[in-house]
Amino acid sequence: MSSSPNCFSGGAVNKTQALDWAETIDSYRVFPRFFLLVCLGWAIALNYELIRWYMNLPSVERSVEASGFASIVFVAVMGFLKMVYTTYSENGRNWNEQPARTTTTSAVTSSTVVNP
Repeated sequence: MSSSPNCFSGGAVNKTQALDWAETIDSYRVFPRFFLLVCLGWAIALNYELIRWYMNLPSVERSVEASGFASIVFVAVMGFLKMVYTTYSENGRNWNEQPARTTTTSAVTSSTVVNP
């Protein structure tokens, strides 16, 4: 094992390495992708249960109210999923954008002490 501390070893925090990790996580959008997958799984499970509930209703209970409830829930879940995906896809990094030019400025000051 190396004895050099890293940002996860409990030792001194290497700011450059921590910023590199943060940049990697941000550029690959780990958390938004995870949230999108969780929302997709939730929408699939909820719609599956909704269809199962509706199909298990006796035919005399499949009224306009039950059909309306099922369709409203289905549309609401799909609308939520579309909103999550739209938010995810519109807020990403623009990989075609050129990096900003940076300029480094240095200032040198000097003092002269005059003794009378």
